[in-house]
Amino acid sequence: MKTHLEQDLENTRAKIFEMADIAIETVIRAVDSLKNCDVRLAEKVIDSDSVLDDLENSIDEMCIRILVTKQPAAIHLRLVLAMLKINTDLERIGDLATSIAKEAKRFEGRSLFKNPVDIARMTSVAVEMIRNSFAAISEKNVALAKEVIEKDNEIDALNVQIYRELLSYMAENPKVISDALSLTRVSKSIERIGDHATNIAERAIYYIEGIDVRHGE
Repeated sequence: MKTHLEQDLENTRAKIFEMADIAIETVIRAVDSLKNCDVRLAEKVIDSDSVLDDLENSIDEMCIRILVTKQPAAIHLRLVLAMLKINTDLERIGDLATSIAKEAKRFEGRSLFKNPVDIARMTSVAVEMIRNSFAAISEKNVALAKEVIEKDNEIDALNVQIYRELLSYMAENPKVISDALSLTRVSKSIERIGDHATNIAERAIYYIEGIDVRHGE
């Protein structure tokens, strides 16, 4: 039979995996609202941000309650500490998705002046990184977590590529400057989502092996 500690850990982990699914869906919907010039979808993404905020508060309370009442040790303690930090990363991913939706709403249903294929590619990579970070936690798979960390370079490179391309558009046609700047903000938001996915992968390694790999340590 499971101990009270094990049951509490399982409940908390299930809640944070639920939050991850919602965060991923929010990112996808935000970028879809931009690609499809869908103002209503953008508004729904913005309105749903409170769901992730509420989950963050709930998970924080669950983790603190475990720390105070159960005093976990070793790998159980590392899991709780990792979940506390991952919880914050997921909430910030939700905030970044909201920022993207706000940029999409700013276009007011107008077609984009360029095909956002690179932004879609960035989003695909970022979402894969989040999913694989949680798979690494579930499977206790350090190799998978390290793959996620390495993927961050791809996100960064795409962000630089998009920035340079948009800079060229602005130089050639001043009329698109405002819209191009909006797309650079979207690209930067996705790049930051990749950073948070990397953070989650680093927390996974800490949970599994007790090693802090941040800053190349």
